[in-house]
Amino acid sequence: MPGTPTVEETVERVVAETTTEREKAVGLHDYVREHVKFGFNKHFDATPPEYALACGYGHCNPKSRLLMALFRAAGMESYQHFVVIPKDILKGAIPASRYWMIPAELSHSYVDVKVDGRWCAIDSHIVDTPLLQGAQARLTREGRSLGYGVRSDSSNVWDGQSDAFSQFDERFMIEDHGRVEDVEAYFRDKRYRNTFLGLRFNTMFKLMGEGGVAPMNAHIDKIRQ
Repeated sequence: MPGTPTVEETVERVVAETTTEREKAVGLHDYVREHVKFGFNKHFDATPPEYALACGYGHCNPKSRLLMALFRAAGMESYQHFVVIPKDILKGAIPASRYWMIPAELSHSYVDVKVDGRWCAIDSHIVDTPLLQGAQARLTREGRSLGYGVRSDSSNVWDGQSDAFSQFDERFMIEDHGRVEDVEAYFRDKRYRNTFLGLRFNTMFKLMGEGGVAPMNAHIDKIRQ
């Protein structure tokens, strides 16, 4: 997209005032968390990092792919790590008219990154703060522990030293597919879950286009505080 900053330009801007690797890592994490809102775009899981930066929307897999790319551009070792989780976390975040189409098991990814010699596993970059606050408020009112894209005990704060998750919880993990380097090959693999009647969501969302995806993002916007 014309005028879109590259991954390298984004890193240069975000880390300009930092001095340590930990500060760089946290700064990039926070940038992705707030500047790419949790939502969807026409590329779904196949979203290129710079498209996510340009459109400002992405769910777990595009945001993890973007953050991994930013970490690598900043000189840090990083990987996208795929797992399978139940779809329950998205109840309420997706309109009921479309929620039924989502498979019971979802392919979700978080980021493995080495900071100052220590490996951290994080997906705290996925849910932006206004959504986290609004979603947790709704869960409290409804007496639920899971939904609207978060858990009641989710955190989107990362200290650059430990694991932090806003969506993933090891208690709910169905399968661990490990670090994936070739995501396009993974999307063709039978382990990949994000499909409907055999059709990958990547294809469905591309056919929908941004206009078709917009109502889903409008629905999520209503949850934000």
